[in-house]
Amino acid sequence: MITTEQALSVLNGMFGDVLHERRSPLAVPMTLRCGGAQVRIGRENLAEGLGDVTGAVCVFVPGLMSGDHIWRFPGQAGTTYGSRLASDRDVTPVFVGYNSGRHVWHNGAELALSLEALAGAWPVALDEVNLVGHSMGGLVIRSASHYGRLHGHGWVDKLRRVFLLGAPLSGTPLEKLLHLADVTLTTIPNPVTRIVGRALRRRSAGVKDLRFGALVEDDWPGGDPDALRWPQRTAVPVVPTADHYVIVGMLAGGGDHLAAQLLGDPLVTGFSATGRTLTTGGFGLVSAAHVRTVPGVGHLALAHHDDVYGQILAWWNGSPDVPAARSG
Repeated sequence: MITTEQALSVLNGMFGDVLHERRSPLAVPMTLRCGGAQVRIGRENLAEGLGDVTGAVCVFVPGLMSGDHIWRFPGQAGTTYGSRLASDRDVTPVFVGYNSGRHVWHNGAELALSLEALAGAWPVALDEVNLVGHSMGGLVIRSASHYGRLHGHGWVDKLRRVFLLGAPLSGTPLEKLLHLADVTLTTIPNPVTRIVGRALRRRSAGVKDLRFGALVEDDWPGGDPDALRWPQRTAVPVVPTADHYVIVGMLAGGGDHLAAQLLGDPLVTGFSATGRTLTTGGFGLVSAAHVRTVPGVGHLALAHHDDVYGQILAWWNGSPDVPAARSG
């Protein structure tokens, strides 16, 4: 059964930019949740709403049309990567909700500001910030890191680990096909095909950003994501104080198998999840030592899978590989 949270997440993913522009009550605002309650930065005593917290925070950012529900393990009420890290590493998890239909850079800039406010109001000494992004959430994290560095935010200096789970760093094939379809259909001199093309074009700004993994506003020449042209992608380096890790879902073969690289999970290819493009060739966002593929794991399952968590924990503990007890 679909919950209200899930329905709103889907609606915002499809038309969230329009909902926001029209100030619709259905537009999901950006929120931070900790211990099951919304974090209200402006309250006089933030600690009263958070319960016991630690100096290590891990922030979880879901993907397109997703919310807190995507992190929950099936059949295990209350179990998430956050709850496991709280137990295994004494980390305080914080979950982000946002309108995934807005441009990635809108959400990235807002997340950067939210993290800066959170760091300033945290009730104990904040030693480290860690980020986990699933799918589009990985792009939002990359964008937030960019804007945080651009504006000199203090939380960026505390950033220690960034985990990108199936993030389309170089875009998704499906959105590229949708864009080609809408451009083609709207230019054919036929009223029926033009109606279909215009309907396709109404997909949200956030969806269009997935075409090439747009992170900043200048990525779209002339500010027009609907134009049939190659984007002017802005180089966004990783934060030097943080270790960045990539986990890729694979439904075919192993990580080195050509089919696996082409199909990925299959919504995000292996090439895109590691940030490779036609211009970078075999060079991705992170070193090969910080990339792992998980065979047999689909795109959505990357947000709630034992093998994925095992790899996250292994990296967190300073080990390159999943312990034998979790490897298979």
